[in-house]
Parts: sequence; structure tokens; C-alpha cells
Amino acid sequence: MVINRETAMRIWSKRYGKELKVTDFAGRIMVKSAYDDRDSKFGWNIDHILPQSKGGKTAEHNLVCCHILTNDEKADKFPCFNANGHEFEILKVQNHYEIKERSSSNSNNEEHSNNNKISTNYYDSASAIRLYKEFKGFQTKKRFVGTIEIIIYGIGGADTALTDFIEDMFIENDLQFVDARNDHSGTNVRILIKDYEMPDNENTNKLVDKCVLLNTYMSCYFKPLDIIEDYFIQLRLDCYNNRKDFYSKDGRVGFVDVREFNKESRMKFNSLAIQNSYAKKKFNGDVGWNENLFYDYNYIWTDLSEDLDKEVSRQG
Repeated sequence: MVINRETAMRIWSKRYGKELKVTDFAGRIMVKSAYDDRDSKFGWNIDHILPQSKGGKTAEHNLVCCHILTNDEKADKFPCFNANGHEFEILKVQNHYEIKERSSSNSNNEEHSNNNKISTNYYDSASAIRLYKEFKGFQTKKRFVGTIEIIIYGIGGADTALTDFIEDMFIENDLQFVDARNDHSGTNVRILIKDYEMPDNENTNKLVDKCVLLNTYMSCYFKPLDIIEDYFIQLRLDCYNNRKDFYSKDGRVGFVDVREFNKESRMKFNSLAIQNSYAKKKFNGDVGWNENLFYDYNYIWTDLSEDLDKEVSRQG
């Protein structure tokens, strides 16, 4: 495992869910968007619980989100260290290590609990204004958002197994299952999935991979077995100059009318998704930068498709 922004965001999401502001184990405030930012009062990064110098592995069970100052104070000290005025000890629990506060008087203090999300004390003007200034700096940064639309025909209103299957396939890191809604017929469903944390091309590549994965299952398993009648998958990437631009436009992003799909293709990506992922190699650079232009991208995972074909033959 490589410790980078993507890894950090995945660990944050697993540990804190959708919370944007929390405290680390030492009680210091961390803000999600301030990852690895030493200029921020709320900057944080990932630390090894059992230090690497003591044999600690770079694996999720040995990694923790903590404030940069907390990380600096902990460093590679073992088994005891001080951070933010508190004493901690690294203890082995079954087959992994955990950080425990040594002072029993503070062990039940919610302020320093690993499960504690925090609320700003808005009656303290200094801390409230400081937080406002931190957030204000984030508003002017460009923001990339990935949106996936999945339309399935003939799924059956009472059959939710496929939507659960798709949700489990896609939902990880910062992906959000925004909507899964049947139309008036009760047999067709539209699924909308969002990724609001798109810092680099690697994130777009993962969305492309997920779409190709779903396209493989849809075309090679669910459709041949008549579990569904038809399907369409679309991926678009949008760039917003700032948070205000995002709020005003994100809810109105559009997709290609499914009636415009040709008979051979069931999947389309917009130009920004192609330009910012490995998909651009398939087009030899012959793609513009207009986020409202979509292109056919009807690829599947070959090895997986062969396995699915065999499964269909057995069930058929």
C-alpha cells in the first residue's frame, strides 16, 4: 500500500464517514480538505501506529489519521509518547496495535475519543472566525466532480438485488449513491452516483474501471440471462472553478438521451472524463474539452467476460 491522498481519503471515509471536521486521538481538530497541508491549522496526514522502525507495516490496521502536529510529536516513539499534552501508549491488541491514552482520568473524555466528531464553539469568536477563514480558502480552489448515471430497463420494481449489487460495486472512498429511483412503470430504474473528491487522474481512472466492470456484468451476464431488458451507463467529469460555481451548476449536469445511443454501444463518457483518464489512449487524442460532449466507450474486461459467458452457459 502506498500512502498518498487517495489512501488517506479512503481511510478517512472508513473511519469518519462523511464528516468533514473531527478530532484526532490527541484531541486536535482536523478538516478533511486540509490533508497534508502544513500551512493549515487543521492539517492532517497518515501515521503508522506501530512505527515502521519497530516493524510496523503499511497496512490499514496499522494506519491512523492524525493531525500533523500530533504525528510530529509521536514520530517513531514506542511504546510511550506524548501528544498535545497527553500521554499515550501503543499496545498490542490481538494481532494488531492500538493507541491508548495512559491517563485514566481522561480515558472517557469524549473530546479525545476516537469516535468523536466535533462542533465548533460559535460562542468563541476567535475559533469560529479562524474556522471561517480556513473554509474560505477552500472555496476558491477548483473542484472536480465525477457523476455516473445508470439506467436499467426491465429490472422489476420489487427486485432490489441488482441495485444492491451495483451499490456495493461502486460505493467506496468518496463515492456517494445519490439516487436509485424507479420510474412510473415500476420496471425501469435510474441510479445516480457521485464522487465529490477528484484530486487527480487516478480517481477518474477508477471511475472508468468501475463503469467498464459494470458494463461487463450487464452485457455478459444480466442481459443474456434476461435479468434485465437493457441498460445504459454514462460517466461525466465536471470542473468547477470554485465552490460557488459548483453549487450553482452541479445539480443541473446533463446526460445524453438514451435514444441517441447506437445499437452497438451501451456506455458513454464525456470529453473531460476521457481527457483525464487512460481512456484518451483509445481516441488518439481526438477528443475535445467540452464537458457536454459524450463519446461511445463500449469496452469490457475480456477475462471476466469469458468467465461470465461460461456461467451463463451453465445456467442457461
